[in-house]
Amino acid sequence: MWGWTNGNPIFAFIAIFIGNANPGGGLILNQLWFLPALFIAEIIFIKLFNRLNKLGADVFVLTIVSCSFLGIFIGKIHALPLGIDIALAAQIFILVGVLIRKYAVVDRMNLKICVVLMLLLVLSFSLNIRFDMNYRNYGDLFLAYSGAIAGTLIIMKFSVLMKNGKIFSLISDCGRQSMMILILHQLFAGIFYEIIAATTNFPPKEFLINPIIVFSATTLGVLIPLFVAKKFGKLPVLKYFCV
Repeated sequence: MWGWTNGNPIFAFIAIFIGNANPGGGLILNQLWFLPALFIAEIIFIKLFNRLNKLGADVFVLTIVSCSFLGIFIGKIHALPLGIDIALAAQIFILVGVLIRKYAVVDRMNLKICVVLMLLLVLSFSLNIRFDMNYRNYGDLFLAYSGAIAGTLIIMKFSVLMKNGKIFSLISDCGRQSMMILILHQLFAGIFYEIIAATTNFPPKEFLINPIIVFSATTLGVLIPLFVAKKFGKLPVLKYFCV
């Protein structure tokens, strides 16, 4: 709530119900745009599945793809409340997630497939703009979707391979404390960026594109909230966000 007094408090309160973190959206904790958008996305997918499943898989898949393109088109014109346009654009990801689970895709992935996916991910990062659904930055749609899906599959495969040991335990803790990480990660990542800006001559315009700085900020933005959750998660108020 540190930013409440930086703008109009009434507008900031209304923004909670609009649930949109697009520039000018008014959310104090911008990262919370994800929750209403995810909720709407799941509702859309379930409703479409219940209505179209009997008509055949082809009709359902075509509708999902059309909804995704419609969401991207709308988002380029105007950002809808509750991230409805983002929820539409995300329909392909939900469909892919269902198919990955149904056909055990991760278990079938061998080394050659992982290498191809890694190359596809690197290619999408190199040739496309920064893919950011929050700010409706998609760039080339093929690179955006294929790169995101490839990266997701690689992370899922790594998670399976690391199912034993301390690394997996850490990943599991992050999953259990996802709400605390979601709320606090931007704060601690922002503090890290401010420290870098104040103590070095690093060009601020490169903060969000330099891999070392971005990785460091992301790591701290996850580990520090995780520490807070584990150490102080039983305190009043905090206990509602921790597991």
